[in-house]
Amino acid sequence: MKKTIKKLLNYVALILVFIPYLLAVLGQKAFRSEKIYLFWAQTLALIPGVPGNFLRRAFYRLCLTRVDWSCEIGFGSFFSHPFGVIEEDVYVGPYCILGHVVLRRGCLIASRVSIPSGKRQHRRDPQGRLLAAAPQNFEVVEIGPHAWIGEGAIVLARVGEGATVAAGAVVTRPVPPRSVVAGNPAQVIKTRGGN
Repeated sequence: MKKTIKKLLNYVALILVFIPYLLAVLGQKAFRSEKIYLFWAQTLALIPGVPGNFLRRAFYRLCLTRVDWSCEIGFGSFFSHPFGVIEEDVYVGPYCILGHVVLRRGCLIASRVSIPSGKRQHRRDPQGRLLAAAPQNFEVVEIGPHAWIGEGAIVLARVGEGATVAAGAVVTRPVPPRSVVAGNPAQVIKTRGGN
């Protein structure tokens, strides 16, 4: 019975977010802009509790590359671009900002985590002035299966399967599987055995 109710609520949420999804697509096709998408992503991020989680999941299921129905996306969290993959049993805590990411099965993202689209989004012109983010420079950041990203971490590179990123860490280089990293820049402080 519980599964049936959840399935029904998922479909109701899809219906409720269909117009925002269409407007986001229209904005991308007609104006070559993600501004309408971002408006709805940020608006839906502010809906609290269970209804907010259902609506965010439905919206991203329509907008992103792939989103599993079993994921949870916390209050205040949003994807800054309409690209991403969320596999089964992924948890994204409150107030996270996610760029071009692939969240593999069972990974846990604590609150206030930032995973932008890599570390080379901005360039400088010949005079040294900073240029706006260029989508062609975006990188996909993958968080491996059953990895755990701690509170307030900033992740700019791949995190391997079963790895742990300590709270407040700044990940600038790939994190090996089953390792624990901490600090700024993040360094391996421990490696766990297999399984």
